[in-house]
Amino acid sequence: MTKKMRSSKSAASNFSPWIIVTGIVIVLLIAGVSTIFSSCSPTGDSGEVINPPPTTAPIPNQPVTTLPKANVNEGAWYTLYFTKPSYPEKKEERNGGVDQAIIADFERAQQTIDVSVFDLRLPSLVDALTRAVARGVQVRAVVDFEANQDAKEFTDAIQKIEKAGVKVIKNHRSALMHNKFAVIDNRLLWTGSMNFTPNDAYRNNNNMLRLSNVALIENYNQMFERLFQLRAQEAPSKIIPNPRVELDKGVVIENYFSPNGGAQQAILDRLKAAKKSIRVTAFSFTDTAMANVLKAKHKEGVLVQAVFETRNNAGLGAEYAGLKRAGVDILEDGNCYILHSKLFIIDDKTVVMGSYNFSDAANRSNDENLLIIDDPALAKNYVSEFKRIYKQAENPTKCDGGG
Repeated sequence: MTKKMRSSKSAASNFSPWIIVTGIVIVLLIAGVSTIFSSCSPTGDSGEVINPPPTTAPIPNQPVTTLPKANVNEGAWYTLYFTKPSYPEKKEERNGGVDQAIIADFERAQQTIDVSVFDLRLPSLVDALTRAVARGVQVRAVVDFEANQDAKEFTDAIQKIEKAGVKVIKNHRSALMHNKFAVIDNRLLWTGSMNFTPNDAYRNNNNMLRLSNVALIENYNQMFERLFQLRAQEAPSKIIPNPRVELDKGVVIENYFSPNGGAQQAILDRLKAAKKSIRVTAFSFTDTAMANVLKAKHKEGVLVQAVFETRNNAGLGAEYAGLKRAGVDILEDGNCYILHSKLFIIDDKTVVMGSYNFSDAANRSNDENLLIIDDPALAKNYVSEFKRIYKQAENPTKCDGGG
């Protein structure tokens, strides 16, 4: 026997049978685990394993930024939405507008939704509020019932949300409850010119800001509570907790509420201080003091451009004709539906926005909210929207049909 053969024989004689058994067990375990994982993985029609896509938890403050029927702009502290009316607008095509971004935030609400809006009847938003109640969210609303009670779509919507458990305060004052804002979980604020209606979301020109500034949310929360408690003696004060909010990079936001909250004077002061340009879009413009400042600024050589909603330009107290005679570059709007935005853009750096129409009623009697924002980056977006509206006014859109 050779040395090599003796070595092989010795190794064989020293090899324990337990090693063989252990190896078999390991093989069986590996095969079993593989079978278990295979059975838990989805397979395609041909039997191949399809790995499930990774899932991530939704980000609570993440806004919807892509919408087919809205123009969206993101900034350091806000997301800005402009409606994008279609012509002719059809009921069956009402999807993909600003309401979808608001709904996304309603769906993420965990504790509270407070809505103060002149008119609430858009089915998508109505349904989102009822779903919120169903999952345990406290939902409250303040609406102008006096002004809208003759519209069945409105009364049906209010009845539906009340039946679902939404607590609704119905304004019956002769003055308008004209706000358009919503606060969600004390962390998100929506505010602007858009009522929660099909027309305002899909036919009319509107703008909405989405932001999460704590100080501003405190202001709007207090105003909502005051309205919800019908201005009772024990209701929160109408004095704004944070009338001036300073952000990074020199951004300053002033917050006003009507009636008699100083909004008119604040706007006048900003208009008088204009050095280069004033651009304005208006649904209703009957404020003589503001019109006089625009005329004076035009004479000084400041660029003054305006687009006003056509159907209101011949009404009682309308300032359109007077501004036109004074030589101001002013046009009637080209949207065959309604120009509903209420905006001043001053020196390409200051934006005046909110629910506030430029009228005496907005100042003295209506419930309104207004922001005056010094932020050139934000203003740039509003200037772009103004130029689009101005261009459309030069070549008005013709609408046929719709529903």
